[in-house]
Amino acid sequence: MSRTETLDNTKMTNGPITRILLSFAGPVLLGQLLQQLYNIADAAIVGQFLSSKALAAVGATSSLTYIVCYFCIGSCIGISVPVSQAFGAGKNTDLRKYFINGVYFALAIAVIMTAVTASMSGLFLTWLKTPENIFKDAHVYLVIIFLGLPLTVLYNFCFGILMAFGDSKKSTMFMAVSTVINIFLDLFLVVVVKWGVAGAAVATIFSQGIAGVLSAVYIFKKYKLLFPVNADERKFHPYYMKNIIKMCMPMGLQYSITAIGTMMVQSALNILGSYAVAAFTAGNKIENIFTQAYVAIGTTMATYNAQNIGARKLDRVRQGFNSAHIIGITYAIVTGVIIFFFGKYLSYLFISDNAAEVIPMVDTYVKCVAVFFIPLHFVNALRNGIQGMGYGLLPMLAGVAELAGRGITAMVAAAHKSYFGACMASPMAWVLAGGLLIVMYFYVMKDMKRRLGL
Repeated sequence: MSRTETLDNTKMTNGPITRILLSFAGPVLLGQLLQQLYNIADAAIVGQFLSSKALAAVGATSSLTYIVCYFCIGSCIGISVPVSQAFGAGKNTDLRKYFINGVYFALAIAVIMTAVTASMSGLFLTWLKTPENIFKDAHVYLVIIFLGLPLTVLYNFCFGILMAFGDSKKSTMFMAVSTVINIFLDLFLVVVVKWGVAGAAVATIFSQGIAGVLSAVYIFKKYKLLFPVNADERKFHPYYMKNIIKMCMPMGLQYSITAIGTMMVQSALNILGSYAVAAFTAGNKIENIFTQAYVAIGTTMATYNAQNIGARKLDRVRQGFNSAHIIGITYAIVTGVIIFFFGKYLSYLFISDNAAEVIPMVDTYVKCVAVFFIPLHFVNALRNGIQGMGYGLLPMLAGVAELAGRGITAMVAAAHKSYFGACMASPMAWVLAGGLLIVMYFYVMKDMKRRLGL
C-alpha cells in the first residue's frame, strides 16, 4: 500500500449496527481471552507445579501490576481515540500527526514508569502488608514484570492503533501466537529449568513482547498511511500532544484509580493469610474468564463511537449503545447463572494442595461477583463508549466512584477481618460506577448534539 492510498473508513459508519458490533467484538473477545490465558497459565502452572504459597505470591502482586500495567494500557489505548476520529473524518494529515506524537508519548510513558516502579517494588509490597512467607517470591515476580513494561507499552500501543482502524482480527492472531509461546515457556522455565515464580514472570513478559513486535511489523507494512510523509508531520506538535494527553492521561488515571481500590482489597486479604489470598486469586482468574466479554464490548464501543463521531453520525452512536446493551445484558444473565452454580469447579485448575480450605472460599468469591454482572456491563460499555466520543475526564469520575465503592468495602472488610466483605468490594464498585455512568450518558449525548450542531 502506498502512502497516498486511502483505507475504507466507512466499515463502522454504515450498515447493520448489531452485526458490526458482534463482528468486531468477536476477535477482540478472543484476544482478551488469550490475554487472560497468559495469567491463567502463570497461576495454573505455579499452583500445580510449585505450591499454593507460590500462587499466593503471584496473587499478592496482582493489585500492584494492575495499577501500573493498566495505567500504561489505558494511556496507550487512549491514543486510539483521536486517531480513530481522524480516520472516521478522513483527515489523513491529522491522522499521521496524532500517530507520531502518540509514539513520542508512549516512549515517555515506558521509560518513566519502568524506572519508577522497578526501583520501588519492594516498598510497594511492604505498604500492602504482604505476608512474610511469600514476600521474596512476590518481590522477584513484581520486579521482572515491571522491567518488562516497555514490551507491555509496545503491544498495547499497537493494539490501540489496530483498534482505531477497526482491525480486531490481526491483533488476535498475534496474541494467539504469543499465548502458545507463553504456555510452553512457562512450563519450560518453571518445571524444567526450575526458576520458580521468576520463570512465570519471564515467560509472560517475553511472550507479550512477541505480540508487540509482530503487531508493530504488521502496522508498518499494512498501514503506510500512518507514517509521516514530510518533516512537519514527523515533528513534535504541542497541539496534537495536548489533545493526546487530554485523552490518554484520564484513561490511564481511570484505570489506576480503580486499581488503588484493588490494592486496598489486596491489603484486606493479606491480613487474612495465604489461604485467603490463594482463594481470591483463583476466584479472580475464574471471574476474568467470563468477564472479558464486557471488556470486548467496551473496546468495540470506543472504536465504533470514535469513528461515527468523526463522521458526525450521532444517531448511530445512540443506536450502537442500545444494541450493545441488549448483547451485554443477555450475556450477563446467562453467564451469571453458570458461574454462580458451577464456577467453583474451575478452581481445580489452580489449586493443587489445601483444597479443603481454599475451594469453599473460591465458591464464595464467584457467587458474589456473578450476581452483579449486569452493572459490570454498563461500566464497560458506557465508560469506553463515552471515551470514544472524545470525553476523557468524565469517565475518570466513574473510576473515582469505583474507588469509593471498592475502597470503603475493603476497609470495612479489613476492620472485621471478613473474607466475604473483600469479595463484595468489586460488585459495590460496579454498582456505583455503573449508576453514575448511566447519568453521564444522557448528559454526554445532549452535549455532543450541541457540539456537532445537530
